[in-house]
Amino acid sequence: MRKTFFDNVKEFFGFTERDEVKNDGAADVAPKSVVRSFRGSLVNNQNSRQFLTSEIKVVEPRIYEDSLNIAMYLRDNIPVVVNLKYLDAPASKRLIDFVCGTAYAINGHMMKIGENIFLFTPVDVSIVDSGEKTTFEQGLEQEEKEVFFKRAAL
Repeated sequence: MRKTFFDNVKEFFGFTERDEVKNDGAADVAPKSVVRSFRGSLVNNQNSRQFLTSEIKVVEPRIYEDSLNIAMYLRDNIPVVVNLKYLDAPASKRLIDFVCGTAYAINGHMMKIGENIFLFTPVDVSIVDSGEKTTFEQGLEQEEKEVFFKRAAL
């Protein structure tokens, strides 16, 4: 039976098994390389790095020593959002200083995203501020400039 083009394509992608040709011993033929059919993976697992699932840890520390856990997440290349709602002001300052030092040591990044909320990221995760201002914010900024220059002119 003669194979069609589509039979060859199906065989190439592994949707059908390859037909084995039997050798009657008439001629010695060099063994062919083994052809493996497609088994559902386009990535060679031996030579490729597995894709990691993206995750961001959200931590609400209750004591200063929780800063060690946050530092370990950063060292493991996991971004961390730190909410300081359960810490008093002195402990919050110490914790943020320690985690900022960790982020600096690993060339990471830090951004304050709320009143008591901070984002820390490892080196391979950048923080990009959109910098876009609403028309209301632009109007307030323009008014502040005009008031400043009017007072400076007096």
